[in-house]
Amino acid sequence: MFLISCTIAAFAQMLLKKSAMEEHKNVLSQYLNWKVIIGYGMMFAGMLLGVVGYGHGVEVKSGSMMETLGNVWVVILSWLFFREPITKKKVLGNILIIAGIIIFNLA
Repeated sequence: MFLISCTIAAFAQMLLKKSAMEEHKNVLSQYLNWKVIIGYGMMFAGMLLGVVGYGHGVEVKSGSMMETLGNVWVVILSWLFFREPITKKKVLGNILIIAGIIIFNLA
């Protein structure tokens, strides 16, 4: 359930970024357009899935570990949808995230 949650949140971030990259005719349309509304709705749905997961017995240790994988998803999806380069810093950051997950599980 947490993997679905962080995947939904990663796709929501793609929608929000797509909206931020577009020009808007005024400030109101910058914040009240379909991409922003659906993006925040998806973020809310992802958060609800996380809460439900905790309610169904997922340990906080496991849940927080799975939630951090959302950062890895964002790098991959940014490359797929926006052709953002995967730089050495992004690779290093993701290696640190995965190493942190491994170390956290060993403790």
